[in-house]
Amino acid sequence: MDFKHRKAIKQAAAGAAAALLIVLEGLSADLSGIAGNFPEIAVAAENTGTQTASAADAGSGETASAQTNLPATKADVDALIGQIPENWPETPELASQTAILVEISSGTILMGKDAARSMYPASTTKLMTAYLALTKCRLNEIVDYSRTAITSLTPGSSHIGLKTGDRLTVEQSLYGLLLPSANDAANGLAEHVSGSIAAFAQLMNQTAVTLGCVNTNFVNANGLHDPAHTTCAYDLYRMMLADIGLPDFVRIASSTAYVKEPDDINANQIPMQTTNQLIRKDSDYYNPIVVCSKTGWTEEAGRCLVTYAKTDDLELIAVVMDSEAPQQYTDTNTLLSWAVDNFHTETPTAGISGSADPQTIATPLGIPASRTVLTRADASAKIVLPAGVSDADLTRTISTDAEGTRVLTYRYENYPIGSAAFIDSSGANPYGLYAEDSVSALTDQVRTGSLTVINVRLLAAAILLAAAAVLLIVLLIRAVRSPHKPQDHRYHRMHFF
Repeated sequence: MDFKHRKAIKQAAAGAAAALLIVLEGLSADLSGIAGNFPEIAVAAENTGTQTASAADAGSGETASAQTNLPATKADVDALIGQIPENWPETPELASQTAILVEISSGTILMGKDAARSMYPASTTKLMTAYLALTKCRLNEIVDYSRTAITSLTPGSSHIGLKTGDRLTVEQSLYGLLLPSANDAANGLAEHVSGSIAAFAQLMNQTAVTLGCVNTNFVNANGLHDPAHTTCAYDLYRMMLADIGLPDFVRIASSTAYVKEPDDINANQIPMQTTNQLIRKDSDYYNPIVVCSKTGWTEEAGRCLVTYAKTDDLELIAVVMDSEAPQQYTDTNTLLSWAVDNFHTETPTAGISGSADPQTIATPLGIPASRTVLTRADASAKIVLPAGVSDADLTRTISTDAEGTRVLTYRYENYPIGSAAFIDSSGANPYGLYAEDSVSALTDQVRTGSLTVINVRLLAAAILLAAAAVLLIVLLIRAVRSPHKPQDHRYHRMHFF
């Protein structure tokens, strides 16, 4: 093959490679630039600073969500509760020394009474014990009850009659923990999770911080009195909030009775009854909107009660601490009735959209691309409104949190009553290679983060195309470089016969 032919083949190979790269870059670019034609109903804020406007200007949209900037200290909790408006519904008088009531679908504190003050929690401690057992263990794991777990109990404290060497499943132990509030069950679960009660207490305190607690120091798993074992009403709300996100917790804690029948690991029958009078239909304090509660009592702590309740409109967590029986029940029912009578929720943000700054994204094929993202306010988010207050009475603020998520917060007389995160509302690209699903909602907090989902078939097709192109190029190059038998240009003698 002469020089001219080899040059032509090399140029063809280079052209094929360039064409392949252009195709792949086109795929990548199409991921980024397609944002769709969405109406800009709300003005987007810059990454720094905030904007405020009348809520009536938001149009006929619906929605907002839970609070995104949680208090970080006791002082923050006190300051937030101190912002509750003067025109708020009048808070009922309570016998309990401290209390808090939160509408959790909006993340709004409806009332607080010394909610960050250090208190003895008694058996409401077991909210944290249950959370760690459920998040660290499988329900069918076997708990071996040690001598320490059984003999370290205060005489006369609640238990389910376990003896050293007894065995229960984690699920059976949780029924003992949450219904009769058994301290032996708490100790056994603590040792099962962490190896010792002391190590478990350290885990409890570390977890409290991650759950947003501001004033908790636990030294045991059951809440038996220790001067250093303290928490506050606000922190117990945070613990119950985490617990109700676990379906097994709600299933167990909402039961009124359970019987552990004889089985292969424990031949004893152990009947258990709930200590929660709010869910027992034969009780004078029964409340049909209550889903579950955790009771607590020691002489030093008084009567404590943490309750989750739900109506068609409201989701509520009520905490009361240090009262005398039966005031823990009457105070809780008073708070729940007050909330139902004076508040309702709305979803006001549907249709509100904005735009984010251009983003640089990495495609599965490794080619960077930029994209301008159109966003919309989370349409499932809620705000809570006092009776007699309308959207026209509200202001809203658009800001950017520490994670770069834009948040629309609604306020009544400068008090936050709910918020909604702005989430990606980009249209699908024509190749279908990416789908955006950027909502990650917690019960009282909305966070967004881009989650890229790859269309496997299209990606596989792109990879096969690339492989075929590479193979073609290799074959062409080999054809150029392979040796060829030279032609014999010498003249041959001619023989005449």
